Amino acid sequence: MRWSIVLMLSATLAGASAPIITTSSESNLALNASLANNRDSKSFDPLTYSSVEQRLAKLETQAQQTSENTDRVRARLVIADIHLNNRKFREAIAALDKLEIEYPLLADYVLLKRAQAQTQLRDLQGATTTWQSILTNFPNSPVAAEAMFALGQNQQILDKFPAHPRSQEAALRLLAQAPNRVDLIAHLATYFGDLKGISPTLDRLVASSPALTSEQWWAIADAYYKNFEFGKAANAYARATVNPLTAYQYARSLHRGRQIESAIVAYNRVVQQFPKSPQAPRALIRITQIESPEVAIAATDRIVANYPDTAGEALAIKATILQDKLGSPQAASNARNLLLERYGNSDAASQLRWRIAKGQARGGQLNNAIATVDAIIANSPDSDSAAEASFWAGKWANQIGDKSRAKKFFEFTIRQHPSSYYAWRAAGSLGWQVGTFTTARYTAPAIAIPSARTPLPAGSAKLQELYVLGLDRDARSQWQTELGAKRNLEPSEIFTDGVLRVAVQDNLVGIKTIESLDLIDVSSPQKVEIAKIKQHPAYMQSLYPFHYWDIISNWARERRLSPALVIGLMRQESRFEAQIRSRSGAIGLMQIMPDTGTWIASKKGVSNYNLDNPSDNISFGTWYLDYTHSRYSDNSMLAVASYNAGPGAVGRWVEERGVGDPDEFVNNIPYEETRDYVSKVLGNYWNYLRLYSPSVQQQIASLQQSSNLNASAK
Repeated sequence: MRWSIVLMLSATLAGASAPIITTSSESNLALNASLANNRDSKSFDPLTYSSVEQRLAKLETQAQQTSENTDRVRARLVIADIHLNNRKFREAIAALDKLEIEYPLLADYVLLKRAQAQTQLRDLQGATTTWQSILTNFPNSPVAAEAMFALGQNQQILDKFPAHPRSQEAALRLLAQAPNRVDLIAHLATYFGDLKGISPTLDRLVASSPALTSEQWWAIADAYYKNFEFGKAANAYARATVNPLTAYQYARSLHRGRQIESAIVAYNRVVQQFPKSPQAPRALIRITQIESPEVAIAATDRIVANYPDTAGEALAIKATILQDKLGSPQAASNARNLLLERYGNSDAASQLRWRIAKGQARGGQLNNAIATVDAIIANSPDSDSAAEASFWAGKWANQIGDKSRAKKFFEFTIRQHPSSYYAWRAAGSLGWQVGTFTTARYTAPAIAIPSARTPLPAGSAKLQELYVLGLDRDARSQWQTELGAKRNLEPSEIFTDGVLRVAVQDNLVGIKTIESLDLIDVSSPQKVEIAKIKQHPAYMQSLYPFHYWDIISNWARERRLSPALVIGLMRQESRFEAQIRSRSGAIGLMQIMPDTGTWIASKKGVSNYNLDNPSDNISFGTWYLDYTHSRYSDNSMLAVASYNAGPGAVGRWVEERGVGDPDEFVNNIPYEETRDYVSKVLGNYWNYLRLYSPSVQQQIASLQQSSNLNASAK
């Protein structure tokens, strides 16, 4: 039996606050255990619309009726977790009774939840006994860190579980008592470099000139780099462990810090020291961006001679330099011809062909443009350019009256590039019920959110069990402990880390971590590994999670907006970070400017609101999205553009040149940010439909099945 029911029902709601205890030692124990419970307060159950009572009823039925002991004990642990997070502590203890004996894989986590429940019931003697039992029987488990924290053993946590989240809290507590303890600052830098506002702490550490290891310098450098402190990052990378990654990051830090001459020297050193690394050709590409045209040309030639996987990109750069900087059109043409002839299946060749096709179309040579797109599809069907090109080829085929060919192009776009914005445009062109620029607002097919999880590609069996059960905070703590201070992660570890971050609503970093798999320079075997990872169900589901779905659904229904459109816009605005602030001061999930919030409040007739509160923010954001739709006769393309650029700007564009072909309108939006924003938001909207709407999934499956049958017939 699939373990879908338990995961589907494993809600983790707001944790309980600590009871008032009279003695200081008891107060410390209660507070620490309460904090352990409250760490789940941000968790969100995106896997069901049912109430807590319905979830529990289904789980309890499952626990009683299933013939599989594994499923029964799993259900009991999840039931206990639900009770614990809904302040039903006696019920939680009842569900956990003797469960550590029946569930040896997670016996330590059974004891953890029992201790938490006992503390909340003020059974501090029982809680202390349970915490001590954890330390005795599971001294090496991450749960022991929770026990140490509850018992006030802060230094012991740092020593034994340095990467556990409780270690961060313990270090901060001890630092509050002894601000000059360099070892604590070094600990935070080594294991918790993503701690918000860590740069001043790093400055103190560097200024104290302690005897740091090269691994610690690497951690410090990474933390500085992520905080855009490129000069400081370069100084730290210069002392870090020497390997291709740190050598390249040192050069990149100099480059981004505008120390150009030093960056050139550092990039060249990467190639000299690590000529066979994936970073070597990337360093040469960077040199072409900052060196003289002549030196840049020499760098592209070195790439072509030594790095065939990057040769296409190098030839495209060479052609541009020859054409634009050296005024050698014939030499540029020769470089482009070589690119097409020898590296015709590269992304660079696809981009070149797409530029050629667009030029042909602008000149009215639609048949030639279509033929060029055919060459893109034949040589590099998976390239990003192929998605856009095949959609436009479908439009051009329609213009010349070749409906059959247009249909094939649109179907290729959906089949080969299903996550792209152009797949949505192609689906709409085929008449699928997925919304168009003028109907997306009202397109709201039924959504079915998956309830089963597939084990992740990295981590222990214990981690996999926690993740499959939906005990995400526990899984994240387990993972951090297992990962330790490792810096050079394998693709499987990067993916696992990103998925678990999103699961606990560390969305901004989590989504960026998963997306980084498309950006990192890796070896050929790792490229194959990444392609396999992208087939994992959690890959797309973590990139497009359902945080705040209940609130979104309610307000979207009230405003007569597609929930998929609202969540797609929210994903682009904030990555679901409720407390986020933009550089311009926009607030929260839907990034409401304070002045706009005041104006919306006056229109809504409310005076008491908080834009940091998810419900208020979504209420105001959906009101404004409804308003922008009303300004443009429910045209979602213009409404979304207006949400970003403002109604005044969009009004001017429409007045000056009309809408005309809406695809052309999007391509010609004067603001680059808004142009990108429109395609991203509507692409997000499409991905929520294709991933979670059974009707859309059926259309895609039918298309794929038809393609497979045609291929078999041939």
